[in-house]
Order: sequence, then structure tokens, then C-alpha cells
Amino acid sequence: MSGGRGRGPGFVPAPGELVTDTEHDRVGVARAWDGRTLTLKAPAGGELWETEEFRRPTPSEALRARVAEENRDSRWGLR
Repeated sequence: MSGGRGRGPGFVPAPGELVTDTEHDRVGVARAWDGRTLTLKAPAGGELWETEEFRRPTPSEALRARVAEENRDSRWGLR
């Protein structure tokens, strides 16, 4: 399932949900959806970016993203 480019999304993520950006080959956390473009942020923090091509992450992609977030939090003493 993917979103974008006039086909209509088969998957529209909720804010905070992990998403694989197939346009840029990155995993991010959904921030906003305007009906065409999805705004994402890296799970471990960083700049926002936009994509029109996305899908649900595979289990391994989701795990890598969660580990990156946990590592970031532990470095900063957040957990």
C-alpha cells in the first residue's frame, strides 16, 4: 500500500505513526497529511521532510527506527 501521485492512498497514517518513505528510502514518523503530501520527521529527531510516496514499514524497518529512537533517548538521559 502506498500513497500519492493521483492514485489515492491505500494507507493514510495517523500522526505519530511510523511510515516508510519510498521516494527517499527513509523511515519517519508521520506529522501531517494534506491529502497529497505526507510530512515526516526522523524517529531519532531531525528536520522535517515531505513525500508523496509511502507505505507501512516492514517489521525490520520499524525495529530499526525504534532502536534509533531508544539510542537517542538513552544518550540524552531521557529513559
